[in-house]
Amino acid sequence: MKQFDEKYINNLSQQELENLGSTGQLIDVRTQEEYELGHIKGSILHPVDEIETFNRDKNKTYYIYCKSGNRSAKASNYLAKQDYDVINLDGGYKSYEARHISDDTEDESKNVEIKTERKQFNYCDLQCPGPIVNISKEVKNIEIGDQIEVTVSDPGFVNDIKSWAKQTGHILVKLNENKHEINAIIQKGTPKDNKENYAPKNTTIVLFSGELDKAVAALIIANGAKASGRNVTIFFTFWGLNALKKAQTLNVKKKGFAKMFDFMLPRTPLKMPLSKMNMFGLGNIMMRYVMKKKNVDSLPSLIDQAIDQDIKLIACTMSMEVMGIKKQELRDEIEYGGVGTYIGDTENASHNLFI
Repeated sequence: MKQFDEKYINNLSQQELENLGSTGQLIDVRTQEEYELGHIKGSILHPVDEIETFNRDKNKTYYIYCKSGNRSAKASNYLAKQDYDVINLDGGYKSYEARHISDDTEDESKNVEIKTERKQFNYCDLQCPGPIVNISKEVKNIEIGDQIEVTVSDPGFVNDIKSWAKQTGHILVKLNENKHEINAIIQKGTPKDNKENYAPKNTTIVLFSGELDKAVAALIIANGAKASGRNVTIFFTFWGLNALKKAQTLNVKKKGFAKMFDFMLPRTPLKMPLSKMNMFGLGNIMMRYVMKKKNVDSLPSLIDQAIDQDIKLIACTMSMEVMGIKKQELRDEIEYGGVGTYIGDTENASHNLFI
C-alpha cells in the first residue's frame, strides 16, 4: 500500500500550481460552494465526500488541496490506498489565498485613485449575505469608474468582498480592518468576461426541508450567489413549501387529508421548527430571538431579499396538491411548476444543491 507525501502549498509558486492545473494534476477536494467562491486556476473539483468515484490516470502524480489540509489529507490517504501517487498540499487554499489572492487585489488597485466624490454606506447592522447583497445593488446604480465606500462589522466580509470583486470584475480599491469594523472602497469595473469558466454561472437549489434553520441557510446561499452574479432558482417542494407561506395567517377552508395536513403544518414561515433542539417550539423562539439580536435577517426578510434580486422561486404544484396547500396561502411573487421546470434550469447550472 502506498503512502502519500506532503508539501506546504506555498512551497510551490502560483505558476507551478497553475501548471499542475493545466495538466490535470491539481485536485480541489472542497465543496462546490467553496470552489465557486475561489480556486486555483485550472484545478479540478472533486469533493472529498465523492472521493471514492475518483478514476484518473495512475501514471500521474496528483496534488490534493482543500481549505487548510485536513480534508485533503483524508482524500490523499484514500487515493494512496488505491495506488495513486499523491501529494497532500498542507495549508490549503486558505494559505494560498492569503499569499496570492490578496496580492492580486493589491496589484489591481495600485494605480486606482480614491475619489473624493463617492457614496458612503454603513452596513454594520447586517450579517452575511446582507453587505454583499446591498453592495451589489448599489454598484448597479453607479457608472463605470464611480466608487462607493462601505463600513461593515461582519468579520467574514474581508474574504467575501475579495472574492466578490474577483468574480464580478469590480475593483477593490481599499480594504481596512480594525477590531470593530471593516472599511472598503469599491470601484465599478467593466463586467467580467468569464470565458475561462465553461460551465454556466447558474445555481439551482431544491428546498425539501420544512425546518427553519435549513430554509434560512438555503436563502442565505441563494442571495449570496445572486449578488455574486449567478442566476438562481429555488424549487420549493413538500415541507419546503412552508417557507413560501404568507406572513399573515389565512383562513382557507379545507377538507379531509388537506385539513389534516393544515393542522400539522406551520401556518406561517415564522412557526417552522428547528432541525435540532426544537423543544416543542421553544427552540424556534430562541433562534429567532438570537437572530434578531445578532442582526441576522428573518426567513421572510430573506425571501423579500430574494424577490428584490429577481431570484426565481418555484412552488412544486404536485406537492401542493398532495399536501392540500392552496395558492392563496403562498406569496404572490412566486412561480408554479413541476420537476420539468426545475430540471430545465439545472441544465444551465453548474451548481446544484438539495437541502
